[in-house]
Amino acid sequence: MINLYNCYSAMRVLSTSVLATGVLLTSSIAFAGERIDRTLDSGATPKLDIEHVNGNTDIKVWDKPQVRVVGELSDRTEEFIFEVRGDVVIIHVEVNSMGKDWWEKNDEGDTLTIYVPTASDVNYSAVNADVTIEGVTQSASIDVVNGDVDITNTGKRVKASSVNGDINLSRVYGRLDADTINGEITATHEGQMAVSFASVNGRITATTSSPDVTVETVNGQSTLSLQSIDSLSINTVNGRSTASLNLNPDGQLKANSVGGKIDLTFQPNVSAQFDIEAHAGGDIDNRISDDKVGSPKFGPSKWLRFMNNGGAANVDISTVHGTIVIDQQ
Repeated sequence: MINLYNCYSAMRVLSTSVLATGVLLTSSIAFAGERIDRTLDSGATPKLDIEHVNGNTDIKVWDKPQVRVVGELSDRTEEFIFEVRGDVVIIHVEVNSMGKDWWEKNDEGDTLTIYVPTASDVNYSAVNADVTIEGVTQSASIDVVNGDVDITNTGKRVKASSVNGDINLSRVYGRLDADTINGEITATHEGQMAVSFASVNGRITATTSSPDVTVETVNGQSTLSLQSIDSLSINTVNGRSTASLNLNPDGQLKANSVGGKIDLTFQPNVSAQFDIEAHAGGDIDNRISDDKVGSPKFGPSKWLRFMNNGGAANVDISTVHGTIVIDQQ
């Protein structure tokens, strides 16, 4: 016969032990294809660790000190983990990975909507998933292998990475790093923190008020609309980089291309020292001053060095078998 008093005492001991370790275990098991709607208390400034494999995730903010997950699990989902470990809210979706065909292209995956406090710190990773996030004021780190990333009105710190997918950033502020291998990056950024963009096979189109900008492209084109620049670094291989900017006094601009074109438009009467070199058949087009491009008696290299309007800033550009165009508004 079961002793109810002993069972009750054991449950109290277990509950006390769990709370003492700072771990609250809740929804660790869910069935494949199950619809879920679960909520955990998290406090107003939680850290979230979200691991996903396949599907779609929409991360939204709300005014509650809780995290809520709503959606439907895939038929291949093996385990849904939703728990608090210390200050971190864990959301892990595990799939049945037995056999070489564990992931099928016709499997649409999980469909999840996650509600988080506004001041959350979100870390999300997935294999085959599209993710959107909007309104988080602290930080967002999004890393997917195959999928698109959409981030809006977010963060003191934003990192976005996709191997095969596009990255769309709208009204992002604070420190920003975005990179993709096979995809495009489109960004509007506000604020004075540094930003960096990188793409291997894709276009970068960015508007930012940051004074510190870094761009790297391989086999892709970048189009930059910039404001007051203290530091701008551009590196391109087999692509075209176009930028319009105001270069601050004491500003530094460094640009390099291999087999690509660099086209820079400065503010009127820019004050800078220009040091430009073209190698292996490269070309230089100076539309700022009357200074002429120099070249050796023999060999394919060219150079252009001059000081414009006092030379307060520094512009250092080089190309190998590419074209450099400098202009002013």
